Amino acid sequence: MPITSSILWGFIRLCFMLLFIYYLNRKLVNTSSSNNFLEFLVWQWFRYGAIMGILIFTSVQIGIYNLVNCVIILLVIIAVDYIGLRNLRHPKTYYENTVRNNVQLLLKRMENEYPVKKWFQFTKRTKNTGKVSGLYILLLVIAISVITFASRVYFFKYDSYSLSPVWISDLETIVGFDLQQWFGGQSSVVGDLAYVNFYGKIANVTPEIALQSIGILESVLISVLIFWVVSKITASKQIAPTIAALIFAMVYTLSPLNIYFILQNRPIFLAMTFGLPVMVYYLKPGMLKMNKWQFFLSFLVVFVAIGLIDLFTLCILFPPFMFTGLFLAKKKSGNFKWVGLLSYILAVGLMFGLYVIIGLYFETDLKMFLHSNLLAVSSYTYIPQLVMNLDVLLRYYQIASGVAVVLLLAYTFIYKEDWRASFAFLIYFNLLLVLKSMNNAWIDDDLLTQGLSIFMPIVAGIGVAVLVRPFIGLFSKFSKWNPIIISLVFIGCVAIGVQSQQKNLGVLTESDPAQREVLEAYDNITRDYFPFSYAVVNNNMTQTLSTNKHFFMNYSDFIYDYPQQDSIYFKNIKNPKFIKEHPDEVIPKSVLVFVFDQEMAADSETYAENGELKPILMDQLALLKKRGRKVQLFYDNEHVKVYEIVNEPKSSRISDLIF
Repeated sequence: MPITSSILWGFIRLCFMLLFIYYLNRKLVNTSSSNNFLEFLVWQWFRYGAIMGILIFTSVQIGIYNLVNCVIILLVIIAVDYIGLRNLRHPKTYYENTVRNNVQLLLKRMENEYPVKKWFQFTKRTKNTGKVSGLYILLLVIAISVITFASRVYFFKYDSYSLSPVWISDLETIVGFDLQQWFGGQSSVVGDLAYVNFYGKIANVTPEIALQSIGILESVLISVLIFWVVSKITASKQIAPTIAALIFAMVYTLSPLNIYFILQNRPIFLAMTFGLPVMVYYLKPGMLKMNKWQFFLSFLVVFVAIGLIDLFTLCILFPPFMFTGLFLAKKKSGNFKWVGLLSYILAVGLMFGLYVIIGLYFETDLKMFLHSNLLAVSSYTYIPQLVMNLDVLLRYYQIASGVAVVLLLAYTFIYKEDWRASFAFLIYFNLLLVLKSMNNAWIDDDLLTQGLSIFMPIVAGIGVAVLVRPFIGLFSKFSKWNPIIISLVFIGCVAIGVQSQQKNLGVLTESDPAQREVLEAYDNITRDYFPFSYAVVNNNMTQTLSTNKHFFMNYSDFIYDYPQQDSIYFKNIKNPKFIKEHPDEVIPKSVLVFVFDQEMAADSETYAENGELKPILMDQLALLKKRGRKVQLFYDNEHVKVYEIVNEPKSSRISDLIF
């Protein structure tokens, strides 16, 4: 299996949580038929996803960060947002007009034996509205998410990120949040890893599983958001958005991403999950139905969250778009564009002030801090799967965007249509290409390429929307066939994508499978054993995986010290006084020893030395077995085996403790 089951189950748990929250929202809060799952997901992530980032940062600084505290505070914020500050000032009136009426309605339904099936029915859209049903949108979102998830999972066998030094460093930072440490002794922006920590908690997966899967989740969310963005800025509501989302999801031969590190978490990707909605709302503020004060606060919170996640997105990717939006925001938006710009400027000022304080604390000046966080030492632009040189590919995109601009001008003047938002994204894309050509020391080319990988599918989606625009009238006449047409487009794109990329992807070199087996073994151990009732024996590189979960012992200590500890402990096991006076001589109830196959590990740069230890470790296990210790095989795979030394039967595994 290319991935551990925990990655899949974590993703499934998250999906069911979102669907359940959406159900509650539709039944109890917003019963409008326009409240489909896509709009709900984007809007709630835009608001509460950003608030959660700031909440994690604040709670870590005051030393109260954990899942319970964050959820309670977030629920209070949601309750205040739902009730409204005006209603909170007059609680009695709110209770009489809203709460009591809702309670009476609920009791009335219970008395009248309200049919169970009614609880699972939503308000149906009236016919001939020209809009698709919520169920149809939900199925499209699910299909895009599944395709993105599956395509990313396929590349686990090429993954060079897991258990690399960068991965270990990221894991140490993630574990540090539970110790109320945000920066971990260094002045760097780590907000993206804070979200990884929180995801691990709500999905009930270990930090290493959360770190392994966050790159997939970021890609899934970006795919869905690309669909949403293209549907909002073009006249095509289904075909162009679907094609754009699938280009990002699975067309790797036209994507400037390093395929060997495609599963690595990218701060730009997470930041742009907030940035893309901001861009659309900035161009079309009427979508939010807010007054200027609410608009200002919402944007301020999101920009601050982006600043906590990635400074490059806040300081490099956003200024060109804010400038473009001033000229191309919707005419009827009034002064909202200036309100959005003001919120951006204030957020940048707040983040600079915060990082000045942090720089002083770590004795780093602001210039050095900014420069170190605007350059990524862990990003790589090696792109072996591209069908052409990156500069040539970007030139084709530039030409396509120019052709699209010409056609959009024709549509604007001939059909009197509003394509301002599409113009803005096309112009912005070309401004990013200008930035890329500048070769400025403050603009990291690798990070800019990552940003372009998000906007290239959007440009492609706009191009498709421009091409299908003359046929919109024809599509409207056969609107009842739209699900079939979109299904055919979806299946056709997936089939073409898979077939056309086999040759280029076939030349990729698979990564060391021992790394995947090690992580799978650790996941099995964590799920099966009670915390701190056992110890794991492995090399020093994996010590971070043991933090806050179990005791750790390196190979040197196990080989040279453990036999003596074992002898002393079992010699005095029935002497409570000795155990009390010498707690350092007490050994764990179970000890799990990682043994790497000598021949298989010989070709691995990371585990070759571990493989050489196999004869010594097996002799050690044989010695313990001769002493009467129970030694059994816990995990068995091609490169890695894990042996369990049972020092106290039925005292470590969760199943034994329960039953």
